[in-house]
Amino acid sequence: MTRSLFRGNPRLLIAAAPWVLVVLVVKLVIEVTDAHLFQLSPLLAGAIGAEVFILGFLLNGTAGDFKEAEKLPGEVAAALETIADECLITDKEFHLPEARTALQQLVEISRSVRGWLVHDRGLDDVLTDIRALNEPYRVFAPVIQAGFTTRLKTEQSNIRKTVLRMDTMRRTSYVAAGYLIAEVTAVLLMFVLVVTELGAEDSHEFKEVVTQLVLVGLISYLLIYLVSLIRDLDNPFEYQDGQPGAADVNLEVLERNEDRLRALLASLETPAPAPAPAAPVPTEGVAEPQP
Repeated sequence: MTRSLFRGNPRLLIAAAPWVLVVLVVKLVIEVTDAHLFQLSPLLAGAIGAEVFILGFLLNGTAGDFKEAEKLPGEVAAALETIADECLITDKEFHLPEARTALQQLVEISRSVRGWLVHDRGLDDVLTDIRALNEPYRVFAPVIQAGFTTRLKTEQSNIRKTVLRMDTMRRTSYVAAGYLIAEVTAVLLMFVLVVTELGAEDSHEFKEVVTQLVLVGLISYLLIYLVSLIRDLDNPFEYQDGQPGAADVNLEVLERNEDRLRALLASLETPAPAPAPAAPVPTEGVAEPQP
């Protein structure tokens, strides 16, 4: 039950905790010294609601892009698997060595795409690896049917478009001006919560101070976490230090795809077993033909 309720990467929760602790320490100092600047106003609830509305708008937009980004590694893997099928058919029917060359290049493409996403370098190398399929295709074209050649070129184009789409997602921010207003208002709102007397006037009982600290900490945690989550969702292919973050796309499908392609390549490179020699036909007991 614990695994079902508390799933996910806790990196953002842990990263937000120090900032919330700073807010609580400042709030505690103000409560102890009675250095409040504002009195509680009904407009504070409206300000919190407006901030939540802005964060919800940004979260909805970035979540939509993230859902699209989750499909892209699978689309690359599917295109590579389709091209691998054509290479296997070509090798079996026409015994072209270029079929093995193309399959080996597919392994390199899968490896380079995953390495580029994890380490954020080598996009030109990825595009070069995709273009390297042109040479095996040039040999395939006169031998296989025209429809198969068109299919191979279409899948190659799909891989290239998907890679460029992932690069665009990494380098394009969703409504940067919206991020600015959300972050500025979140900081101002936490400042107002800290310097506002949230309880009754001239009341500094221990229970009331604890209640204010809990409420300010909860609202601050929510604001800081949501802003961090939206920033993380905006780049679903970030992978800081080569490790997936709290809101990064899982690349396991590419890893499994590379393993399958390597297994196919190994099966093609393994020579077929030689046929067993025919057993000699026994001659004993066979009548000789009469002259």
